[in-house]
Amino acid sequence: MHKKPVLLILLGCAIGIWLAAAWLKENSVANVVVAMSRTADNEWFVSYKFDEPVQRATFVRNSDHSRIKRWQPLEPDYYLAIDSETDQEYIARVDGNSFNSVAFQLTPSYVMLRKDYAPFAPFSDGGVGWFSGRFKVCPESCSSALRFTYDFSMQAPLSDYIRLPGESARGELQWREEASDGVVVYVGPQAPREALDDGLQTIIDPILPDSLKQRLARDVPPMKAFFNQRLPLLEQQPMLLASFSPTDNGRFGYQGGVIGNQMMLHWYGHSMAERATAPYFVEDTLWFVAHEIAHLYQGGQFTTDQAWIHEGAAEFMALSYLRSIYANGIYLQHRVRSAEEKCASTSDPIEIHYACGLLWAQQIDDRIRQQYPHGLYFLWFTYVNELATQGRRDSADLYFELLAQLTDEVFAQQLRAQVAARYPQL
Repeated sequence: MHKKPVLLILLGCAIGIWLAAAWLKENSVANVVVAMSRTADNEWFVSYKFDEPVQRATFVRNSDHSRIKRWQPLEPDYYLAIDSETDQEYIARVDGNSFNSVAFQLTPSYVMLRKDYAPFAPFSDGGVGWFSGRFKVCPESCSSALRFTYDFSMQAPLSDYIRLPGESARGELQWREEASDGVVVYVGPQAPREALDDGLQTIIDPILPDSLKQRLARDVPPMKAFFNQRLPLLEQQPMLLASFSPTDNGRFGYQGGVIGNQMMLHWYGHSMAERATAPYFVEDTLWFVAHEIAHLYQGGQFTTDQAWIHEGAAEFMALSYLRSIYANGIYLQHRVRSAEEKCASTSDPIEIHYACGLLWAQQIDDRIRQQYPHGLYFLWFTYVNELATQGRRDSADLYFELLAQLTDEVFAQQLRAQVAARYPQL
């Protein structure tokens, strides 16, 4: 065969491969339209639309099975169920046929999820914060090789502001997310306003005691200054959402979380005015807020299977902040002793993340301080910068690699073995 026909054949193959690759890239994305709505009577609905008919829609986040009780299909042809093999919740039709769209009425009350952010955080003034990640589904299965994108919309009465970080509107707002993203969307009467002097956008529940609101306004700025001196500066203006909801089951407490540049603080249970006078309420609040601010500065670099890395570090950073302001020493000793007791006895993986994580973070800090005065903070400063530079996430190997550089290989391996012994599943 002559060279010219061979070259033409090769060129044709190359063009075919390029076109196939372009087609795969274009068609490897499945888009889901998610429409949230709130009526003037505070009824909440969510609807889904898919590019192609599906047999089922599987939820991305499955921390519990509360959707089955709290979501009501608008049409009797649809139901929610749990996959017996994957333990994931999914949507399907009763008759087994495929579908392009489905809608549900929601229960917009607070529910505590130990392994995830609450779907709704009500405010006493009628406002509601809801977490978008809780409402994402995958066409068919989330294990698909497809990349999923979500076109969200929120519709509400014109009296409501719809607020995301850097965006706000009345009545309706639209935005796009990836499968791994999530944002807390505030819907309610609180209008955007100028950030505080510390650069913090706040949405505060008016029912919270004045003493607590004053404490947040007074204590958050020095906390941020404390972390600014020790960790990479925040790239975006953070948003603080603090809310409260009563409960009718006798349970009370608080739950926080950080999503991107948003920090959520939620108290639940009986009267906040009464609880604000309880022993150590001030110290508990300072620890709670400092822990969540530490997560803000961790840059979203959270390992999934070894959560002790970020949770233990945040616990230690809260401890170190309270020590820096000379908080009640008896309270701090109690927190450390409680962590020691839980780490030695608990079989709850989440408690291990916090309790053992605090003790391991203390070990790391003590060891690094032998050479570097900022201890654990120096490790996290390096870790956050390295992950941002390399575009990596959830890298326990990198964490131990940097730890070995700041201490030595023997110490890093000893700690890794200690963690592995406490976490057989890792």
